[in-house]
Amino acid sequence: MGEEEKPSRFKSIRDKVFSLWNSNQPWSKIPQFLELLEKGLDKELFHDPERESEEEPIPIEDLPVDEVLRQSGPFRKFYEWAFPVSHVFRITHRYHREFLDNFLPLSNADYIGRGSYKFVYKLPWNQVVKTGKSKLPSDALFGTLYKEVGRDLEKYLKKEEIALKNFLQGKSRFESTQDEIEFKFRRLGLERLHYWKLKSLIPDLVIPTRFFMGVRYRDTPWRIPSISLTPCDQQLLLAGKHLKEFTIRNEKVDQIKIMDTLFPKWKLNFNSHRFGVVSKSKLKKIAIDFNRVIEVTKYLAEVEKLIFDVHSENLIITLPDFELKIFDFHLFDDYLYEPSQENPNPEMDHILLMEEFIRSFELDK
Repeated sequence: MGEEEKPSRFKSIRDKVFSLWNSNQPWSKIPQFLELLEKGLDKELFHDPERESEEEPIPIEDLPVDEVLRQSGPFRKFYEWAFPVSHVFRITHRYHREFLDNFLPLSNADYIGRGSYKFVYKLPWNQVVKTGKSKLPSDALFGTLYKEVGRDLEKYLKKEEIALKNFLQGKSRFESTQDEIEFKFRRLGLERLHYWKLKSLIPDLVIPTRFFMGVRYRDTPWRIPSISLTPCDQQLLLAGKHLKEFTIRNEKVDQIKIMDTLFPKWKLNFNSHRFGVVSKSKLKKIAIDFNRVIEVTKYLAEVEKLIFDVHSENLIITLPDFELKIFDFHLFDDYLYEPSQENPNPEMDHILLMEEFIRSFELDK
């Protein structure tokens, strides 16, 4: 070829957008943490019971689907049958004692999924509540950011949450119980910090989320409720599809014969035509937003040495608006990831996933 191939019009527009966007990002400037974190959430997540009949519930078949995450093993199913979940309260400290509000009714029938760190339940209105799983302090989640939270806990918790922590610890005689309470409140602050890291960089793409300390109730065969203190979060429920629902298995990864037989692996290829008929302008908007996420992923890895642990289950395309949204993500220290031969930089696993999805749009054709 004598002449260098000219870049596509889309790539040219995309590069201009990112040049302008990157030059105006206050990467290192995080505003007053809790003040901005909570601003607007009361309005966005407020539910008026008087108007409940006016809100059409989203059918479960319109929700992002991952049947593996919705399934439980036989022991878990037995536990859920014997000790069915009942409700969640938000707990704070008022009037010199524990104060419960924000009643959230739950049932096992409303269980719609689980992640590595949370169980997800659909509320009677179009929101979900996520209750934290018990984790050991040795879990990779509790790395340098957890230590950062511990050094300045007042920055990440509200005054009534700090008061509640001190109140509960003061009621306990056992140091192990006091340590467990401390751990749970630091984890609540950690969840807020992870959320804010992304929310401050790509605010329009991150689903609004309220974090709070919750009290989860389970019924028991003895008619005495089982009560546990656990970090929770509450989010809007959106209709859409996550990336895994666009995957196609058409190319196997080469492995040794026994591994290929027992644990076959497939390249993650996509078929964006599963959207249905979508205009090219909407696909371009989704592609640009994905490139914004890629830029943020690179920034966190290169500057803050953090891996934005985003998977196909954390990225959804909403319907009928066809917009990219991100939820249920975490950040991990980069040294906790083992580099592969293909991708010596661990963030590239996530970046290549998103780039492959963008290529499936076939925008250059």
